[in-house]
Amino acid sequence: MAMPKSTNSLSCSSSDAILCYYLNSTSEIQVIKSECRDTWEFERVVFPGQRLFFEAISTAQLEIYKAKNSGLQLAARVKCDRLQVVQERRSSFTTVSQFLGQQLAAC
Repeated sequence: MAMPKSTNSLSCSSSDAILCYYLNSTSEIQVIKSECRDTWEFERVVFPGQRLFFEAISTAQLEIYKAKNSGLQLAARVKCDRLQVVQERRSSFTTVSQFLGQQLAAC
């Protein structure tokens, strides 16, 4: 019997989970979705300027949708390993918010 997917948590129970960071750097409301194999998925509404930490496996993808009057429109897909939080010596975080901003601006 297959386990139902959990949609209530931003944590992936996989042993190879990585911590990821996402920033909605646009002026639009977005919906982001991701999966962790067959046991976990999440979907969140992300408001302009909102920051979000979540866990995913490094091979997962984050799908970013723009909210339109006609429904959701896929704006970008990003591999979660590109969103991985990496602590540097200066205790700052490496993010891909500029990369995502460029990707979404091109849509």
